[in-house]
Amino acid sequence: MSLVASVIPFTHSDLGEALLWDERIGCVIWADVFKNRIYVWSSSEIAPKHYDFDSIVTSIAKRDSGGYAIAAGDAIQILDEEFKILRSIPLTHANPNVRTNDGSIDPQGNFWFGSMAYDGKDNQGELKTISPDASIKVVKAGVTISNGMDWSPDGSIFYYIDTPTKTVSRFEYDASKSTLVRELQGFDVSALSGAPDGMCVDSEGNLWVAFWGGGCVRKFSPSGVLLDEVKVDATLVTNCAFGGPGLSTLYITTAVPSYDASITQREPLAGSLFCVDVDVSGRIQNNFKG
Repeated sequence: MSLVASVIPFTHSDLGEALLWDERIGCVIWADVFKNRIYVWSSSEIAPKHYDFDSIVTSIAKRDSGGYAIAAGDAIQILDEEFKILRSIPLTHANPNVRTNDGSIDPQGNFWFGSMAYDGKDNQGELKTISPDASIKVVKAGVTISNGMDWSPDGSIFYYIDTPTKTVSRFEYDASKSTLVRELQGFDVSALSGAPDGMCVDSEGNLWVAFWGGGCVRKFSPSGVLLDEVKVDATLVTNCAFGGPGLSTLYITTAVPSYDASITQREPLAGSLFCVDVDVSGRIQNNFKG
């Protein structure tokens, strides 16, 4: 049975991404990537607050000690509670045409973040981690568009999406070392409309995957069985995250198809933040310990 997401008014972005539920303040946080902007919204407000930066913002995480950490193109930036930059940790990419993309925090408090070429050229990106002591390592090279990532509730499986592969990859995860042990059988979603983008895992271990070009978020079992679908009134669905009371609201970011004016006219809600109440709870997102 398909669900239908509702739009949240006054939440328009060009490229909405980097969804985060911050239980500390009861707010949804997301980025408008190429507008270099972070939005913060609570259900008690009509319109979100926003904070502007000098760089793109592609991923946002909470910090254990308060404030946030963001992936910001060619740096990881540490922010205070008011989104002011406290320090910037520069990143070395494979070439100057590469930038950060989606990210997530592992159960041990390390920041995992991907990268991709600005022009989407094949195999230019990487999946990296930055530890609390600011050491950086490459986990996976030769990635094209590094997108969604999350862990199973017991922390034994890491799920990962390199969008053009149209596959949700699965890896055995060693929590004691915060490393991938071996790649397991992933699941192919190429028969479905759109391409997999951002994702999150709920408290029961099922995956919720945003489909760029598919106009929906799809729910899968850990083995890849399609269980449900959330329809969204925008074709380019980018990310999803659980939040709200009981963590039972799924928030969804979208993008404006600016390359095609005719599509933009047909999709007046494209770029908005959407939400839908579901029959399962999510999980509190992990904090970066750096």
